Amino acid sequence: MAIFSSAGRPAVKPHLHMADEHCPWCEQPIPRGKFEEITRRIEAKEREQHAEVQRRLKAEFLQQTAALEAKAKVALEAARAEAAAAAEQRVAAAKAEAARTAEAAMLARLAEIQSRLGAAEQAKAAAHEQLEALRATQEAELALRLQEAQGALQREKDAAVLAEKAKVLKLQSELADMQRKLEGKSAHELGEGSEVDLFEQLKATFEGDRVQRVPKGVNGADVIHEVVHNGKVCGKIIYDAKNRDAWQNGYCTKLKADKLAQAADHAILSSNKFPKDRSQIHVQDGVIVANPARVVAIVEILRDQIVRMHELRISTEAREEKTVALYAFVTSDHFRQLVEQVEAQAVKMLDLDSKEQEAHRRIWDQRGKLIRSVQKARSDLTFEVDRIIGTAGNGPEEDQAA
Repeated sequence: MAIFSSAGRPAVKPHLHMADEHCPWCEQPIPRGKFEEITRRIEAKEREQHAEVQRRLKAEFLQQTAALEAKAKVALEAARAEAAAAAEQRVAAAKAEAARTAEAAMLARLAEIQSRLGAAEQAKAAAHEQLEALRATQEAELALRLQEAQGALQREKDAAVLAEKAKVLKLQSELADMQRKLEGKSAHELGEGSEVDLFEQLKATFEGDRVQRVPKGVNGADVIHEVVHNGKVCGKIIYDAKNRDAWQNGYCTKLKADKLAQAADHAILSSNKFPKDRSQIHVQDGVIVANPARVVAIVEILRDQIVRMHELRISTEAREEKTVALYAFVTSDHFRQLVEQVEAQAVKMLDLDSKEQEAHRRIWDQRGKLIRSVQKARSDLTFEVDRIIGTAGNGPEEDQAA
C-alpha cells in the first residue's frame, strides 16, 4: 500500500487500512476490527500516560508539601523561640519595674511612718504635760468637792430622814382615815372605789388605747376599753368592778348583756368574791371573772389576741373558736402557775430594789465618814504648815471647839 504525504500533514510510516474506517493521518480506510484494536491500544496508552502524569504530579506535590511543612515547622519553632525570649524579656522588665515601684512605695511609707511616730511622740509628751496639769487641777477640785459633799450629804441625809418620817406619818393618817371611811361605806361606794382603781390601772398600762369610764348613773359597763392599733380601733373590752361581801350570778348576766349591747370582744368582771369552789380566775356566761390583781395580766393577753386577729383578718367563726380556746387557757392551772411565777419574780425584783437602796445608804454613810476623815487630815496638815511658818493660831481641836 502506498504512503501518502500531503502538505500540512506529517509523514507517517507505512500501515494497513481496513474497510469501513479511515486512518486519522492518511484518511485511508481501516477495517473495523483493526480500528477497534488500535483504538484500545491508544486508549490504554493514554491511560498509562495519564496515570504516569498523575503519579509524577502527586509525587511532586507530596515532595513540595513535605518541604513546605518542614519550612513551616522550622519557622514556627523559630517564632516560638523568639516569642519566648521576648516574653522572658518583658517579664524580667516588669519584675524589675515592680521591684523599683515597690521599693519606692516602701521608702515613702517608711518615711510617713517615721513622721507619724515623731508626731505621736510629740503628742504623747504634750498629753503627758496636760495630764499632769489636769491631775493637779482635779486634786484641788476634789478636795473642794469633798468638803462641799460632806455638807450636802449631811443635808440629804437629814432631809431623807425627815421625808421618811413624814411618809410614815402620812400613811398612818391615811390608814386611820381609810379605816374610818370603810366603817361607814356602802357596798355601792366600795364598788365605785374598785372601779376607779381599775380605770387608773388600765389608763396607765395601755396609754395608746382609748379607756373611758362610764359616768355614774348611766346604764352599761363601768369601763369601756377600745384597743387601738396603727391609729385604728380594732377591738373592744368592757369591764365591771365589784367589791361586795358575797357573790351574785347576776353580775355575769348583766355584764354579758352589756357585752352584746356594746358589740365587745371580751367582758371582764373584776371581783374579790367568786362562785363556790372558784377563785382567782373564772369564766361564766362568756364573762371572765378575775381577781383585781390578775386583771391587767389577762387584759394584756386578750389585747394581743385582738390585734393579731385584726391583722390576720380572721373570720367571726374563727374568732369565736380562738376565744373559747383562749378562755380555757386563762382558766387553766398552767396559766395560774405562769402568773404566779411572774408575780414571784416581780416580788423578788422589788426586794432587790429595797436591798439596793439599803446598800446605797450604807455606802453614803461610809463616804460621809471618809469625807470627814479627809477634812480632819487636811485641817491637821494646814495647822502643821501654819505652825512651821509661824501663822498658826489654836490647834485643830481647839479651832473645832471654838
